[in-house]
Amino acid sequence: MGRIRVLDDHLVNRIAAGEVVERPAAVVKELVENSLDAGAGSIEVRVEDGGRRRIIVADDGEGMERDDALLALERHATSKLRSFEDLAAIATLGFRGEALPSIAAVSRFLIRTAARDGFGTEIEVRAGRISGVREVERGRGTTTEVGGIFFNVPARRKFLRAAPTELAHIVRTVAHYALAHPSVRFVLEHEGRRLIEAAKAADRAERIAQVHGRELAAKLVPFDAESSGIRASGFAGRPVDALARRDVQHVFVNGRLVQDRVLAHAIAAAYGNTLARGLYPAMLLFVDLDPSRVDVNVHPQKTEVRFDRSSDVHDAVRAAVAAALSHETAVPHLQDLRPGTGAPAPSASFAAALIRSEAVAEFPARAYGPQGGASAPSLLDEGSAAVDPGRRAVPLAQYKDSYIVAQDREGLLIVDQHVAHERVLFERYLGETERGDVHVQRLLFPKTIELSADEAVVFAAEAGEFARLGFLLEPFGGNAVKLDGVPAFAKDVAPDRLLRELLGEAARTRSAATGAEELRRRLVTSASCQAAIKVNYPLAREGMQRLLDDLFQTENPTTCPHGRPIIFRLTLDEIERAFRRR
Repeated sequence: MGRIRVLDDHLVNRIAAGEVVERPAAVVKELVENSLDAGAGSIEVRVEDGGRRRIIVADDGEGMERDDALLALERHATSKLRSFEDLAAIATLGFRGEALPSIAAVSRFLIRTAARDGFGTEIEVRAGRISGVREVERGRGTTTEVGGIFFNVPARRKFLRAAPTELAHIVRTVAHYALAHPSVRFVLEHEGRRLIEAAKAADRAERIAQVHGRELAAKLVPFDAESSGIRASGFAGRPVDALARRDVQHVFVNGRLVQDRVLAHAIAAAYGNTLARGLYPAMLLFVDLDPSRVDVNVHPQKTEVRFDRSSDVHDAVRAAVAAALSHETAVPHLQDLRPGTGAPAPSASFAAALIRSEAVAEFPARAYGPQGGASAPSLLDEGSAAVDPGRRAVPLAQYKDSYIVAQDREGLLIVDQHVAHERVLFERYLGETERGDVHVQRLLFPKTIELSADEAVVFAAEAGEFARLGFLLEPFGGNAVKLDGVPAFAKDVAPDRLLRELLGEAARTRSAATGAEELRRRLVTSASCQAAIKVNYPLAREGMQRLLDDLFQTENPTTCPHGRPIIFRLTLDEIERAFRRR
């Protein structure tokens, strides 16, 4: 007798269930997608014990006739595909024909459905076997009950988490789809307690307020752009409101909730280095394109996609989000700096909002310093209150030789001079390294530096990158190197200290397995921090003005390369309210 045999249908369904039904939230996802595909205007989800005991999803969409309802419980039975050509351009959320039989195979399953008001069909299934079919009274729509998930597969059931954990996954799933479909009413109830109650909303902004609260919704920046037939729209969070968690990020492709590396990288690229490490901005991203340009049939749970010409999608999303952030004109207010928050809002063209100066000359690292012994201006200096139309921002004073107090037409600005200069140097130096034209300052006397064994290994591996950064280095026997020149902007930094700091940064970066581009950015960041003017350093008025002008010429003048805030605003309205003039 042969050793190869065809598996029993019920065993096949249990195996399929392991791919489709990972946890209770996966059941909710599949059933909600079916409701949406059925054109439901209202979807109610009720769960018990975090979905482990019972899940009920009820909708008012297109129900099914008796024969269709029975056929829907067969594997690979679907109303959403007719031909191979349909598979190449899928426009529905569900299509594989596996969800219902897979769910029914590992639960006590009951479905009541009607194609029209009046009478419908009720089908009861236990562990994948139909145990009853009857006619029932009900209105148009479908109600599906799933009880005792994995009751017949104890090896899978033991991997379910505690009820609060499973419930949290269900909440996120329902929230995702509620955000994507504002015209549909969503309700999520857990053991009699309503966790989500979102009435039909006029638009996505209103739905965000329903799901995440009006405070967060008011801070999001809308965007909507199209490029190469790819539309990227949604709402982007400000870095100042970023959190050390990702549960406020929602990404959809043609209405389908996805987890995609291309899109995640595009979002990260749009924010650049405006975020501190480990913080994530709120994001509601919708990518819409011709269904033939995206393959959604690459994962049993349909959470991953594959794009035709993924670079086009990446660039379209990055550009749309970056443009939205660049047009965000609100500099964070002082009250925006709260414990646990990240950096303030980015502004890739913040200078446009503040009216950039026409031209700013190149300057050496210390050109901002005292000129001819001049002292920092007082708030009472004559003419200090005038706002030059060519500059919106003008300095009023320097506080504790560390912070520039300035004004523009909206109010007062407080600028951290060290991180402001760091931002200016970073963008200038990074641009030079990418163009391959770093200005080098040769040392009057070459310096021999004895490296540690670890430093020598790093230098040997990254010698080419250090040459690109403007360091004139060559081996000098053993672990020693001879340094003949350094980047001109950092000429006032002790060369051996600068080199050792960058070698250490290179070692840390490589240990994190990052690429050459990330290594360069981190080395440029470290060098810029060391070369920037420090706190407790007095500046003349001319130096402060030039620093402000140069800052507002940068792409991201609100955060330093490490993600720290550079500037905060106190508006005239807030000042007048504080003095009860309003």
